[in-house]
Amino acid sequence: MDETAAPPSAPRRPRLTAAALASVLLGGLLFCSWFWISLTLVLGGLGALPALGSGLFLLVPWLLVMQGAVRIERRRAVAVHGIGVILPARRRSRRTGAGGWIHDRWLELGTGAFWRGTLHHHLAMLVAGAFSVLVLVLLWLGWTAGDIALRHGPVALGSLTLSRWMLGLLATTSAVLAVLALVLGALADRGLARMLISGSEDDLREQVAELVERRQGAVDASAQERLRIERDLHDGVQPRLVNLAMTLGMAKNTIHADPDRASDLVGQAHLEAKGVMTDLRQLARGIHPAVLTDRGLDAALSALAARSPIPADLQVDLRPGDRASLDREREAVAYFVVSEALTNIAKHSAASSASVTVTQTPEALRVRVEDDGRGGARVHRDGLSTGLAGLTDRVRATGGRLDVTSPADGGTTLVAVIPLAPGTGAAATVRSAAPGSPAAPADTDPQEVQR
Repeated sequence: MDETAAPPSAPRRPRLTAAALASVLLGGLLFCSWFWISLTLVLGGLGALPALGSGLFLLVPWLLVMQGAVRIERRRAVAVHGIGVILPARRRSRRTGAGGWIHDRWLELGTGAFWRGTLHHHLAMLVAGAFSVLVLVLLWLGWTAGDIALRHGPVALGSLTLSRWMLGLLATTSAVLAVLALVLGALADRGLARMLISGSEDDLREQVAELVERRQGAVDASAQERLRIERDLHDGVQPRLVNLAMTLGMAKNTIHADPDRASDLVGQAHLEAKGVMTDLRQLARGIHPAVLTDRGLDAALSALAARSPIPADLQVDLRPGDRASLDREREAVAYFVVSEALTNIAKHSAASSASVTVTQTPEALRVRVEDDGRGGARVHRDGLSTGLAGLTDRVRATGGRLDVTSPADGGTTLVAVIPLAPGTGAAATVRSAAPGSPAAPADTDPQEVQR
């Protein structure tokens, strides 16, 4: 489910606008066409299900169209009526390719928001159709009465005679009632939207559950980072410090008996101390590279591409002067995504080239890393291969998502979408129903990628 959220507030709109009145007439046109097509597909599909499930050929396309219609109705509620729509956190599949797309569609069908939106879509067309017919009848009556008053004068209806002024009054009354019916139709449409698609406490509970999942992702990412630092210190810096201490101890013991030997040992200790300082500097760079703070993401990624053993083509498209939304946390996440991906490519993929594309939009930072290696990558949380698992948690903690596509016939593509605005990608009270709310966890354990 690819949805992006909008800011949590929007300017207040009047209850009645020209767009709201026009929406009633448009709904009337849909009532005369699409409403009956939709009912035919549903009833025909349900009726044909006993025939070896052949009704699925009607129901599946209808469900896919309804998913798009629900999104359009949410957007219409925001744009036409200015209603704040609570967009619940949709659970998103961690699978890739066609299987992931199908799983996303299936997960959306299991949400109450989808079925409320479907009900609203049909009720809105039904109500708009009823008021549109009423408006047309009243306009026809008023037009006819006015035409008769102007062309023919008084009209006798049995024993009742309608004078010109009575016909004029009838025409005026019909026109006023038509406008009133149009206004009532707009208000009814607004009421339906507020009742069925503006959100509920259940949606808020889903948001809380999503925030809990994201918090757990942040905790997991922090725990893995702590373990990495402990491992680097234990396996890298600590042995060198022990060796340095032993060298200095040997120099101390031989300084009187063999000054030349002691001098050589002190020189070795000096070189070892420089090596330890280098290791510590690299370790600190792994926590948060200084180049990110000093020169920004573009320069940091350029340095990564230059150091990569595999030739890497780098393309960075950042919005100039928009460093406020691209804060330190998101820069660091993008940096580590590229760093880990290039490291895996060099170690495991047997690739001859790689490409890195980083694009910033007003809503998100998109990082794409591709290689022409052997592919067939799989990721799982087994405690042995934690690189991309940690990246998944890092990106997920920002409200984004990390997708890895690696077919068996070769090549691997890693795509990270990191939302920039606060709350983007998370469940939130929003004024938009735009599709694509950042990634939410699926109900199954995520499939991870391991080179």
